[in-house]
Amino acid sequence: MTEVAEIAGDGMLRLSRWESLDPNVVCGITTAKRGDLAVVDASPERVASAYSDLARELGFRQVSVPTQVHGTDLREIGASPVPDSEGCTVHLAGRVDGQLADGSGWLLAATAADCVPVYLWSRELGRIGLIHAGWRGAAGGILPLAIRRLVRGFDRDSPGAAGDLRVHLGPAICGRCYEVDTPVLSAFGLGGRRAQLDLRGILVAQAATAGVAPEALTSSRYCTSCGPGDLHSHRASGGKAGRMAAFLGLRSD
Repeated sequence: MTEVAEIAGDGMLRLSRWESLDPNVVCGITTAKRGDLAVVDASPERVASAYSDLARELGFRQVSVPTQVHGTDLREIGASPVPDSEGCTVHLAGRVDGQLADGSGWLLAATAADCVPVYLWSRELGRIGLIHAGWRGAAGGILPLAIRRLVRGFDRDSPGAAGDLRVHLGPAICGRCYEVDTPVLSAFGLGGRRAQLDLRGILVAQAATAGVAPEALTSSRYCTSCGPGDLHSHRASGGKAGRMAAFLGLRSD
């Protein structure tokens, strides 16, 4: 696993490591300079406006936005034609914590403010995935599930191996800042009343066990709590933070 620093600019952090490999890949996360891109408790009109603006700026005409519930359900999106109109279509993905897309033309979104945005990309298969992993999702195995689904495609009978799959763990609260109690520790088979928990470290181990090659696995060096001041942190703000929008897409040629 390699620790990397995303490149800052225009109120975003961009994963240049991926974007330099393929000019059609768009990968990153907004910062607090972009304001609050929360979906939960926001009006559909506000969500549609904010995410259509973001998608158009990034070169997309369709974006899929979930309502996250700290679970392990995934939405799978097959290849579809890009809309003919000049505007942007915002698809509300429903109550899921991860999305997988087959083919280009889609921008996937996820919100975060301490939980881990996890990006998945297979260049060979032309598939991408973006998941939101809090402690419940990590304990429930959302990342290994997403890896299995993505590398097998959406045909449950087709074989799959991790192959060229790349996984990146975005800005999130670090293990030094994330102190948890007994119920959370128990969910990971750990004892004790209170301890620091490194969610990204747990997810790195899960990805490796699922077959992702060490050289294809990266993690952001940024902590949302003790890192740059322009990152939203639910814990550091006492629950008053907004939400950042993680995004991953494959532009159409």
